[in-house]
Amino acid sequence: MNRLLIIDGHALAFRAYFAFAASQLKNSLTGAPSGAVFGFWRMLFKLLQDEKVSHIAFTFDPGTRLQRNDLYEPYKAQRKPMPEDLKPQLREIYEMISQLGFPMYKMDGIEADDIIGSLCKKFKKEFDQIVILSSDKDLYQILDSNIHMLRGKKGVSEFEHIDPEWVKTNIGITKEQVPDYMGLVGDTSDNIPGVKGVGEKGASTLIQEFGNLETIYKKIDQVKNKGLVDKLIADKENAFLSRKLATIVTDLKLEIKKNDLKLPNYFEKEKVDYFKTKGYNVLHRDLAKQAGIPIEESKDAPAKKSKKKKEDTNTDEISDKADSQEIKSLSKEQNYTRIKTLDELKKLVKKLEDKKTICIDTETTSTDPMLAELLGLSFSFRANEAYYIALSHPDSIFSHTLPKWDEVRPILQPILESESIAKIGQNIKYDLLVLKNHGIDLKGISFDTMIASYILKPGERRYNMDDLALDYLNYKTISYEDLVGTGKKKQNLYDVNPDDVSNYACEDADITFQLYEILSKKIKAEDKANIYNKIEHPLLFVLAKMESQGVLVQADYFQNLSKIFDEKIKEHQKNIHFYAGREFNVNSTKELQIVLFEDLRLPAEKKTQTGFSTDHSVLESLIGTHPIIDDLLALRKFAKLKSTYSDSLPSLIHPKSGRIHTSYNQTIAATGRLSSTNPNLQNIPIKDEEGRWLRKGFIASKGFEILSLDYSQIELRIMAHFSKDKQMIDAYQKGIDIHRRTAAALYSVKEADVTSEMRNKAKIINFSVIYGVTSFGLSNQLKVSRKEAKEFIDRYFAQYTGVSRYMEEMVDFCKDKGYVETLLGRKRFLPDINSSNRMAVEQAKRIAINSPIQGTSADMIKIAMINIQKRIEEENWTSRIILQVHDELVFEVPKSEKKEFFDMAKKEMETALPLSVPITVEGKFGSNWDEAH
Repeated sequence: MNRLLIIDGHALAFRAYFAFAASQLKNSLTGAPSGAVFGFWRMLFKLLQDEKVSHIAFTFDPGTRLQRNDLYEPYKAQRKPMPEDLKPQLREIYEMISQLGFPMYKMDGIEADDIIGSLCKKFKKEFDQIVILSSDKDLYQILDSNIHMLRGKKGVSEFEHIDPEWVKTNIGITKEQVPDYMGLVGDTSDNIPGVKGVGEKGASTLIQEFGNLETIYKKIDQVKNKGLVDKLIADKENAFLSRKLATIVTDLKLEIKKNDLKLPNYFEKEKVDYFKTKGYNVLHRDLAKQAGIPIEESKDAPAKKSKKKKEDTNTDEISDKADSQEIKSLSKEQNYTRIKTLDELKKLVKKLEDKKTICIDTETTSTDPMLAELLGLSFSFRANEAYYIALSHPDSIFSHTLPKWDEVRPILQPILESESIAKIGQNIKYDLLVLKNHGIDLKGISFDTMIASYILKPGERRYNMDDLALDYLNYKTISYEDLVGTGKKKQNLYDVNPDDVSNYACEDADITFQLYEILSKKIKAEDKANIYNKIEHPLLFVLAKMESQGVLVQADYFQNLSKIFDEKIKEHQKNIHFYAGREFNVNSTKELQIVLFEDLRLPAEKKTQTGFSTDHSVLESLIGTHPIIDDLLALRKFAKLKSTYSDSLPSLIHPKSGRIHTSYNQTIAATGRLSSTNPNLQNIPIKDEEGRWLRKGFIASKGFEILSLDYSQIELRIMAHFSKDKQMIDAYQKGIDIHRRTAAALYSVKEADVTSEMRNKAKIINFSVIYGVTSFGLSNQLKVSRKEAKEFIDRYFAQYTGVSRYMEEMVDFCKDKGYVETLLGRKRFLPDINSSNRMAVEQAKRIAINSPIQGTSADMIKIAMINIQKRIEEENWTSRIILQVHDELVFEVPKSEKKEFFDMAKKEMETALPLSVPITVEGKFGSNWDEAH
């Protein structure tokens, strides 16, 4: 036996986390969530039994900026943050791997895939076989005759075996062609752009015909599809960039010997007992049995265990079947029906007319509701029963569907537009927009299961229907990949047999209905109805109108701005080469390391296994040491602005409306803040001149002007309200400049003698304190010593004693309750507050201090949006809300409504959520967003 198992540790940890999420396991000693840790080791030990390996290596991503971000800033930028209750479990997994003697490799700036690739190359000849446990298709390129992959399938311990022949059979390419293939299709999970409009089938065909990207572009005149040619030409730069991003690094300098990877004897009694000392009694028991170690029962153990609620279940109560925990089927037989004729459709409508509540779900051609074509609708009104209406599509290979939508719509319209029939859905804003674009004004919307699940568990980041089905119903749904296939066999949804689509669509509606029955009761039982009914539910209609309306941009302006950014990038690159004394690849981390730390001998702090780090934080810490640093930071800034905004915004203009339709997300930020995607308009720089350049491209329609209204110092005002600090309240009630007052106390001068520099530093301190800043953090922000920063913080708390008291009380409250809440009762759960890890506790404290403030701010602007939209509809204003960016609302206002609408919107914002201090909103009009900002 001479086999090496290389494990993508993050992938295994995430798989374990989601596999055991429904069990809600708690550690028997600490009471902390433990499903990921328990599942990680249970799955690993089962894998080791099955695979019989002699050597092993765990690899993990670094959790820091990646080297590929130097090449492409948005790389992996869209990934959702890790669930809050997984973070401490991941830290525990790291610790346990180390304690048990398993080799683990994690490198600053280097991804696990690159470590895997380099390990495979280094040890290929030293092992009979290398097995990689990962789900990342990028790794297909490093497969070989003796290098194979295991990729997770359904259940907990079922894996698919992948070798080079599998890649050829299922994708239609060789392993060597994987990077070229990825260059075309991109990778949404890693935010690799690829060529827009080229799917897996098209990419496979191109690679089969031409071999690689160079040949495709060299012989592009031989590509028969004119539309495909246009796409390839438009995204040529992205294709080669994407190939580079998807190419696995195999030449990392790894100071590792074969003997370092030897599988440790985890059956040693000390290691077996380690699991018991950590509170994992089931793992201890199972390992002890395998190792033949007698298990000592506690003399004080009760004869029988008392029953506990599901949420209090600990790992000691999980039976032997936990390791093979498979997903249950629904308790009753499913009655799913596809509607095949207009007569059957009319009978279904008659049935739906008598129902008080129905669930609705749409099947479409796109995840973008503004571009999606309607392929079908499913309905459910009781558990295990659902109906699907498959519509015809001009490109479909199937003809046994209902006629065109124009013939179906009049039959469904009375039901869909009825206020008396309550409609429920999963992310129903999407269905609302799709149906609106197909001539239906969906009315009677009463419940959204995605929003409800977010309100119940705002830190989970598990709100899609598949995850909710697992969490609340212990049911595994049909995945989209199960339906349409993957790789070479992937189909368009309209090319899938309608009977198969029917099962998938009916299940969606059925499961959503069952989730509604559970979640609607939980919302009431857990006292969340106020947040749902008063804020989040009415807000979805406001957001739908904003998304449908969109915002007007000047495409040619952004194209010209890209040219300006290009010139800036070239200018800074020229300066960098001048200071370096030679030309080199500025985007190469290795070459930059040599220039900064060997040639220029700049102070290096952050060491990685590939050299000293050159990430953003390192460069910022080197400001003032050499002029090359300023140019490096500037180059990276302009490169990011170009790729994220000026290059991408014109491509997002809708072909019919001529506007950009961003999507607003209600279920991303645990604080309650909104976020936006496709494009993300909430990250445009506020202070920099370049941010102004970008906002100039957002313009008003003819006859309209842009109005921007912004809350002034809203989080500080909310802090004043929460803390009841007399000094802060007095300043706001009397209209005194809070930053000037703070500066006067910090520098022991009269307010009249405060200089602009003093005021600016006081402003930084004011806003930093509400985020729980430390003396270390403040010293970096103010560029002062830690001692001076600590003195500033001490003086601040001496002046605002109420703030200090609030922070202490909020941390104590969180330690006792396990959560903090906003003024209106929006909760944020922080299990790390009682962690044994000091760093985790400190982070939780900072979040506990800020979340009530930031969350209350989010609630306030949401209420304002709801009230303003209500006034717009009731009073027939032509003005409309077009953007929301944190504390700012942006409107399009016709010139005839300017004064009256300004006064109305300003008042609604200032009175949305009254505080003990005055709320001030500032704003102005302009022909573009910059002029109004």
